[in-house]
Amino acid sequence: MDNQFPLPGPTNLTPLPPANGASPVPSGSKPLPAPEEASPPPPGYRPPSAAEAPVVKPSLLKIILPIAGGLLLLGLIIFFISRLLAGGPSESRQVTPGQATTLTYWGLWEPVQVMKPLIDEFERQNPSIKIDYQLQAPQDYQDRLATALESNNPPDIVRLHTTWLPAFASNLLPSPANTISATEMSTNFYPIINRLLVVDTQVYGIPLAAEGLGLFINNTMFQQKSLQPPKTWEDLDSAARALKDVDALTGKINRAGVALGNTTNVDHWPDIVSLMLFQSGVNLYDPKGEELETTLRYYTQFVTKDHVWDDTLPSSVVAFANEKVAMIFAPTWRAREIKEINPTLAWRVVPVPQLPDSDVINWASVWFEGVPRNGKHPKEAWTFLNFLASAQAQQILFESAAKDREYPQPPAHKAVATIAQNNPVIAPFVNSLESARSFYTAGNTQDSATGLNARLIKYLEDAVNGITLGQDVAKTLETLNQGFRQVLNQYGISSTGRTGQ
Repeated sequence: MDNQFPLPGPTNLTPLPPANGASPVPSGSKPLPAPEEASPPPPGYRPPSAAEAPVVKPSLLKIILPIAGGLLLLGLIIFFISRLLAGGPSESRQVTPGQATTLTYWGLWEPVQVMKPLIDEFERQNPSIKIDYQLQAPQDYQDRLATALESNNPPDIVRLHTTWLPAFASNLLPSPANTISATEMSTNFYPIINRLLVVDTQVYGIPLAAEGLGLFINNTMFQQKSLQPPKTWEDLDSAARALKDVDALTGKINRAGVALGNTTNVDHWPDIVSLMLFQSGVNLYDPKGEELETTLRYYTQFVTKDHVWDDTLPSSVVAFANEKVAMIFAPTWRAREIKEINPTLAWRVVPVPQLPDSDVINWASVWFEGVPRNGKHPKEAWTFLNFLASAQAQQILFESAAKDREYPQPPAHKAVATIAQNNPVIAPFVNSLESARSFYTAGNTQDSATGLNARLIKYLEDAVNGITLGQDVAKTLETLNQGFRQVLNQYGISSTGRTGQ
């Protein structure tokens, strides 16, 4: 299977011990037979009289009775001991709070009230396991997670971004044989999920959602200009120029056409530029060539040539909510922010533009839940993750998130994502997942300054800014190429033979 990242080979794991309170029973064992009772005395038998001297002979009855009694006693002892240790197959055993295993779960983004219905259902189905969900602050999370994973007492379940796997794969325990398989992942989840999380048939974690990019457009502005949503990049360029409004005297942009072209106030610009590079066929493991230069020049021309956006405007999401720009690129979670800023704004989401006569390519950014290798309860933790991989669990979470914020992220499970398409805001994101790509340039991953994403994004930022400022293009792109290759090599990531995930 073609994977996004190289990981250590399969590790021979020590078999997990039996569940608490269980004891292995030898196969093929049978209950002991009941001892036979002594036969009644024959008719006409009478004991010897007192006057007769009895003749002492060995009595078969006296021999059998002690043996039979001993066998009966031994059988009862074995029976009750085995029942106490293993319990009968139809026995209903109640778990007291003292017997339950509590799993510590480090989460991000989702508040406790959203996760509660999901956790409640799992605990109902698994009364011997309790979940202690601890919402983590995003700031410095990657550093805190790295410290925890290297310790002897990490959380039982943690949330990670897929781009962190080159750094943390050796600290994670892949799914055991009795939980979700690579085949089930391939069947139930989108191709991008399998490329990111399945390596050599080993499943490294379970995603609850899969985020992407959509094109947010202002309905009123498009109607005023009698424009249709752009389907190609050429359409988008034309629409942006038609929609912009510039002060005739000062040249100041009153209303921007689209938020593209720089790195200072375009939210999610690393994801947008990475998407454009993928669509152009650039190999991000070894970025070079005419396609790289053409794509970066095209991105910057929205500022340098078309003047449909500049750095005097607010950040793109805020500008869109305040009707300062007609189009922006953003993930689903920005929809809530837009509505909170301007509840009466008329807007919608459409698919991102594509290149004509080319394969459809979209973008994805995926968080997932993993099990630390040094955790105290790996079997129970994977029982929980196996539940999270089910359509039932992802449906519960989607419905809970929808009540909390109206625009939840698209579920990672395909069956549930199909249901989510009924929400017109989420539908374009769901439809994009089948053709999505991803890379280590995903934005908003809370990387530390020395993290893989942060370092690659810095090289990409310098290249975009260098072209905008008119610096030597050849030198700018060579620095980008060398920087990418150096960082990827430090993480053991190959730069040959692949053009993206």
